[in-house]
Amino acid sequence: MFRGFDCLNMDAKGRLVMPSRYHERIHAGCQGRFVITVDLHEDCLVIYPLMEWEKIEHSFNALPSSNKALALLKRRILGYATEVQMDGSGRLLVSPELRSFAALDKEVVLAGQGKKCELWNKSAWDAMNAKAMAADFSSAELASAIDALAL
Repeated sequence: MFRGFDCLNMDAKGRLVMPSRYHERIHAGCQGRFVITVDLHEDCLVIYPLMEWEKIEHSFNALPSSNKALALLKRRILGYATEVQMDGSGRLLVSPELRSFAALDKEVVLAGQGKKCELWNKSAWDAMNAKAMAADFSSAELASAIDALAL
């Protein structure tokens, strides 16, 4: 559903206009309903269509609550999860708590990741992208995974 990346502007109220190329798919796939939460590994946000999020939430709820590490993980991911509705102008409202977590200001990057997308502070995106461009993808494990993709 989500491909490529877009440099966007977020307004002072935390509203973000979704790229118009997604609008039809968004309305057909999730009626403009999303869940935004924090990423596990990066200081960015993750935006899931509601139907995709419900699968993840179901999996989280099936995890044993007696495991302290899993309980912390669940608190982080589910605790930040916020349901949002795309408005008639194609905008999503990102809560102040989520904006603070990812240090989002006016300049942001929306990066498609297939069934979800990531929302980055533009400076953090640029730094991560520079690191990715310099990365060595020649390890045997990565080479095998890349070969399986038939790139």
